[in-house]
Amino acid sequence: MSGSRSPRKRARPSGGRARPRPNPRPGPAPGPRPPARPAPRPLVGAPPARPLPSVGYTGLLTDASGPFRSRAALGLVLVALGYLVVTTLLMDAGAAVSWLARGRHGSFSDGYALVASYGVVEGVAVVDLALASVVLVVLAVARWLNGRAPGWTCSVEGRLRPGLLGCCLVIGFVVLNAVYLLGGADRSGGSGPPEHAWIWVLLVLLTSPLQAAGEEFLFRGYVQQAVGALTGRTWAAVGASALVFALMHGTQNAALFIDRLGFGLVAGAVVVATGGLEASIAVHAANNVSSFCYAVAAGTVSQTRLIDESTWSTTAPNLVAYALCGALAVLAARLLGRRRTTGPGPV
Repeated sequence: MSGSRSPRKRARPSGGRARPRPNPRPGPAPGPRPPARPAPRPLVGAPPARPLPSVGYTGLLTDASGPFRSRAALGLVLVALGYLVVTTLLMDAGAAVSWLARGRHGSFSDGYALVASYGVVEGVAVVDLALASVVLVVLAVARWLNGRAPGWTCSVEGRLRPGLLGCCLVIGFVVLNAVYLLGGADRSGGSGPPEHAWIWVLLVLLTSPLQAAGEEFLFRGYVQQAVGALTGRTWAAVGASALVFALMHGTQNAALFIDRLGFGLVAGAVVVATGGLEASIAVHAANNVSSFCYAVAAGTVSQTRLIDESTWSTTAPNLVAYALCGALAVLAARLLGRRRTTGPGPV
């Protein structure tokens, strides 16, 4: 129709995009996200982990996450059970081989007693290797329960340190034999060396150091580390391991108990002061090898193996010798530059 106007279309802005609506209620500015919690480690089958920085030997089973105290308590139980099972099986097997090889004279119980008391030459190897097998038990529990590689049971440097081990072996042989010879120990009462004495000496030289290592990995190694993780106290770890070590030797009079307790206390303190098991293994091995070589020469191997009494006149110089060995071992560790704690950063 003439005179009418058609409605105008509102022009869109260039680009054809609608203008965004302003947000009437702006929210708070986003803050930093909370740190993600580490995934919990399983109680059993824990993957290998490194110890905390700047901790001593008795703190190597502690960590920043996970129930490390529960692992330490369970580990003590498992190590004790493993010790009983493995040593019993190996002792039974070794005694059976000895009994059969000797023509099954007497009962098996009699043959077992001969092996356990070093009454026959193969008893040295059977008993020592059975006790040495405890090293494998300790390393297995530390790895699969506590998540520690084998080297962390050896030292705070994550490895066995052969230089320190060799130095302390020399120290142990020199000091302990000097005290033994200068002290005028009574070496009478034996029947003289047994037949084929060289075989006895050879087995002592080959297997006694392994037996000493087994005891040190058990008592100064796992027991000391586990008690340290449970209590957080170095003195408690050293004292507990020494007490268990002395009690595990069975029936003994007061002088012999104090002798063994004193060795355990010195050995535990030296492990802390040097940061590893090398010194305690070396001195323990030197003591056992020397004692049984003298026993072979005197013909008193079984008496030495089954000893349950001592005198204070013997215990006193022994304690002095243990303390002197410990002091020299600590000095050797310092001169060799060995660490007594883990590194200050990730190790």
